[in-house]
Amino acid sequence: MKEIRRAENAGFCFGVKQAIEKAEKAAEESSGKIYSMGSLIHNERVTEDLKKKGIDVIESLDEIPDLEEGVKVIIRSHGEGKVFYEEAELKNIELVDATCPFVAKIHKLVNNTEKQVIIVGDEKHPEVLGISGWCRKPAIVVSSRSDAEKVEEDDLFIVTQTTIREKTLSDVLSVFDEKNKSYQVNNTICSATAKRQKSCEELAADSDLMIVIGGRHSSNTKKLYEISKKNCANSYFVENIDDLPLKELKKCNRIGIAAGASTPECTIKEVIARMSDVTL
Repeated sequence: MKEIRRAENAGFCFGVKQAIEKAEKAAEESSGKIYSMGSLIHNERVTEDLKKKGIDVIESLDEIPDLEEGVKVIIRSHGEGKVFYEEAELKNIELVDATCPFVAKIHKLVNNTEKQVIIVGDEKHPEVLGISGWCRKPAIVVSSRSDAEKVEEDDLFIVTQTTIREKTLSDVLSVFDEKNKSYQVNNTICSATAKRQKSCEELAADSDLMIVIGGRHSSNTKKLYEISKKNCANSYFVENIDDLPLKELKKCNRIGIAAGASTPECTIKEVIARMSDVTL
């Protein structure tokens, strides 16, 4: 008998849900133009829905016309650096701060230390760029053992991108231990992320096929897929029902579903419904 099971922790996390709620409220209440600094979350469907409500995406405050008044800019859950807030104040732009509370906590941590900050994460990820923008001196970003081995500084203050794997942090710390580095570690991996990854891992290990749902640019969804692939070779990364491997689904009895923190519930339900039509 075929069975479709959903990971216990899948879909919107608290930070993403809060960001969308703040954006939608701003769209309802504002009479002026509203922008999102970068895509609010890494999901094209959500981005398009917000655009229909009057929220356009910008990559810089310079993109806002000088003559435009009553402008509001939403800071996405990934957060922004200190300079961004200062620039918005100079331009008299009202901010709707939807920074995830867990990310905002990291901003305070790094801004309150004089030590050399090490950020364990992806140097190009917007969350990491935002954290770097609150450091008192340039941060060092590491994402692997090889990166950690290149660090020459000592007396380190370590924080983590909220969506990295626990193993990445442990790999970096093992290098610093081997090199007898002095460090203070702040494990700022979001608890929701850890739970999501754990439930994905357990489900994948007990499934014939895994479907991981999320945006192609979503860092946390990519990590879920990596975890799933490691525990179930028959794993597929899909954005929506159009990406489903229908022929493969028909061959399998135990099918698992995981979804990233930026995947809306409606997309998850659509995928499950389509799979049920094909497999049951």
